[in-house]
Amino acid sequence: MSKVLPVALCALLLAACGGDDDDTPPPPPSAVNSAPAPTQPAAPSGQVMVTVTANSTPPGAMVTGGGRQLGTTPLTTQVPIPAPQPGQVQTFAFNFALAGYQPATVNASPTNNQITITAALAPLAGAVPTPVGGDPTGDDGEPSNGGPELRVSGRGGGPIFDNHTTTGTASVGQACTIDSLRVRLVGNHSYYGDLHITLTDPQGHSYSLARGGRQNPFRTHRVRRAAGRQAQGTWRLAIADRLAQDSGILRSWAMTFTCR
Repeated sequence: MSKVLPVALCALLLAACGGDDDDTPPPPPSAVNSAPAPTQPAAPSGQVMVTVTANSTPPGAMVTGGGRQLGTTPLTTQVPIPAPQPGQVQTFAFNFALAGYQPATVNASPTNNQITITAALAPLAGAVPTPVGGDPTGDDGEPSNGGPELRVSGRGGGPIFDNHTTTGTASVGQACTIDSLRVRLVGNHSYYGDLHITLTDPQGHSYSLARGGRQNPFRTHRVRRAAGRQAQGTWRLAIADRLAQDSGILRSWAMTFTCR
């Protein structure tokens, strides 16, 4: 018998049954197993989100727009606005307010869902503006009774953020019966209403410097209830941020005592 027949028969059987050397690529993975693409949070129905960047000279002004406080300059935040109609140009008013300066209003329209505004604030006639930054041991302009002064720089501070208490300490090394006490805080925060600020003396007496509200707490505070008490020892400062979304920083702080 010819040897060609078995070889041909073997090739025929391999073609029918398939082999192990198939080079066909595997099918692509099923779309069911692929991870879904992340989605961005949507604005409320009928509105779009606009990024607002605001600055002022000097900084530290409270910016109000659309009936809500956006924070203090410099700031960047997102706010919802009504979705514009085709061909409509929207204009929004932003108010800047800073103690000792004339209020200012800046009108602006969004471009590519962004608004950038800057206000130059003019001092009020005859007013002494509240300092922003500068020397942490600066005076607040209130007269003292002429006794010896003792100035102490505080330690600590740093970032102020949600549901957190930023602390600092200051040590007074000599005896001093307090006639007057001034506490200077240097920093900023995008929403003052978040902040509750407490100073505690070495004997454990606490003095509230801020309990929320709209007034800028980063200024000089006169602590009248400390009069007659002893300054020597360790003082403690606590800045509690009790609300969400806004943040800031305590750059430095100091105390100025007038002793009896």
